[in-house]
Amino acid sequence: MPLTRLQKRWLKALLLDPRIQLFDPDPAGLEDVEPLFTPDMFVYYDRYTDGDPYEDEVYIRCFRCILSAIHEKRKLRIRFKGARGRRHSVICIPQRIEYSAKDDKFRLLSANNEKMLTINLARVQSVDALDEWSEEEYHPVDYRERCLTMLLTNERNALERVMLHFSDLEKETEKLDDRHYRIKVWYKHEDETELLIRILSFGPVLHLLEPESLVTQIRERIERQYALQNSTETANSVE
Repeated sequence: MPLTRLQKRWLKALLLDPRIQLFDPDPAGLEDVEPLFTPDMFVYYDRYTDGDPYEDEVYIRCFRCILSAIHEKRKLRIRFKGARGRRHSVICIPQRIEYSAKDDKFRLLSANNEKMLTINLARVQSVDALDEWSEEEYHPVDYRERCLTMLLTNERNALERVMLHFSDLEKETEKLDDRHYRIKVWYKHEDETELLIRILSFGPVLHLLEPESLVTQIRERIERQYALQNSTETANSVE
């Protein structure tokens, strides 16, 4: 069926996002459509402000070269700066590109000598596509280091919101009854802080069941927030 005017305006708004522009989408048919909203209408309070330079020409060129290599099963020579400013050059097999909503950054995960090599795309200076890799060379690394389990109460369209919020992670959802779902999510250790923030943002409709280490961290965060709120209220009453 043809798209409605509202649907076209929604798509036009999405295409204004510089992150989506990295994938070089085709805007055909939307030339005369006004966007439903623009990026400057949003203010983010839960992510860092030093996100990737999405409109930088070098960044765009490197991103698209990496993306093409993943689709075409090609090896890459990547030159990048490390965290301490040292220059590195590696030949690797790109496995996937992932995005961190908390950091507002893309990073490349690659199979390099049977180990996972993670490179922040903002640090990449140049990329060269090489020959295709063979099945004997490709040793994909399992990036699902850890798993957490949550209990969801489907109120205020919570199920759809959780599925969207965790869409970048591999997960398994089990329906328990008409209102409750058990959700398992696989993640890497370095993403724990971001996951805690995501879980807390849903309030009482989403309960973390395991692992116990993350449950303890959430409990401590809530207790600190409660103590801070009480101290602020006490100070205000004294004044």
